[in-house]
Parts: sequence; C-alpha cells; structure tokens
Amino acid sequence: MITVVHVPDIIHSTLIRSDPQSVLDLVSSGEGWNRWFTDGSEFEPRVGSPVHLRWKGWTDDGTDMTDAGVVQSYEPGSIFALTWRQPPSLVTFTVERHAEGTWLQVVETGIPETEDGLARFAECSVGWGEALTLLRCYAEHGIRLSA
Repeated sequence: MITVVHVPDIIHSTLIRSDPQSVLDLVSSGEGWNRWFTDGSEFEPRVGSPVHLRWKGWTDDGTDMTDAGVVQSYEPGSIFALTWRQPPSLVTFTVERHAEGTWLQVVETGIPETEDGLARFAECSVGWGEALTLLRCYAEHGIRLSA
C-alpha cells in the first residue's frame, strides 16, 4: 500500500532592527553565516556558487555537521535562495524594508512528500525558527548565541 504524505512548505518570518542589505548580507554568503550560525561555511552571493555549510561540534557526539547545495538566486536588497540537503529543497530568504528595520522571511519548499520528508519538515521547522532568533540577536546586538 502506498501512503501519500503531504509535506507543507516551511514559512518563518521576523522583524530585525537593521537595514535590509545588512540582513541579506548575513544570509547570502558563507562569511555572513559564519558570523552568527556556522563555522567554516563557504559560498558567495552569486547564482551557481557551490554552498558548503559547516557546524563544528554540532552533533550529540561532538562531530561536525556539514551540508551542501547551490546558490539559486540573489538580488541585492531583496532575495537570496539556495538549495540544501538531499534530496535538495529550496530555501529562500526575502528582506523588505519595515518602519522599524527589516522584515525577513525564510521559506523552505520542495521537501519530499514521504515519511522521511515529514520528519525533515518537523526538524527544519524548528531549526529555522531557532536560526532566525540567532540571526536577529547577531544583527541587532552583535551577539552570537550559537557555540
């Protein structure tokens, strides 16, 4: 018997009290991610750039976690998108000017519609919420909360 599983898109957003391009700079390059979330990530804000994400000592046993993908789009001041995980899903960051700073939205689409995909949805839904909190703390206060 084949079970059809619906896996919805992940959608998170937050207000960040910083200008839109500064926020986009933090999510559109490995250097930016390394400021607030990862350690040793490498990619450029250029369509086609290979994405190499690295979190040192991230797993329960203290080993590194890595992931890879490709930059799919980059429009200064408005949007950045990359693929990640296997099979790849698409993660899109959109920034919009807000009276108090920047409204940032992250949307992850294309997670497989399988039982494994549903588990991935649950993990990533929580993860993106945490990531936006880490990003906001760094962008607003220069505080890196992830080890």
